[in-house]
Amino acid sequence: MNPVAPVDVVLDDSALLALGSGNVLASRLLYQAAETGAWRVHVALAALAEADRVRTGLAGHLGMLDQVVFHPLDLAAVLAASGHERSLGWCHTHHVAMPGPERLDGARVATVQPKAWDGADVRVLDLSP
Repeated sequence: MNPVAPVDVVLDDSALLALGSGNVLASRLLYQAAETGAWRVHVALAALAEADRVRTGLAGHLGMLDQVVFHPLDLAAVLAASGHERSLGWCHTHHVAMPGPERLDGARVATVQPKAWDGADVRVLDLSP
């Protein structure tokens, strides 16, 4: 019997801010990641830095959670953002969501602003209330 592979999601800055504001759907993702392993939650550190500028302390809180996989801003992410009109946090989140050796199918972008991802060629998980 093949176990079901976990679903990979990357929280964008809007989802991170929603999490900090008590968004039930965002909180449930973290719960499912911790308790069941059904979800893997990823955070691009550039997006976390942007969210923490708005809600100071968010980065410190998230940093204590074992179920979150943090992705540093590396050269490949910077090159992917080069010349892009979007914020560095958006570009880094997009980069993490793209298919790669660790996530062959890529990851869904969890957001409360799904229109921000129109045309980005990523699957979106709408966390809007």
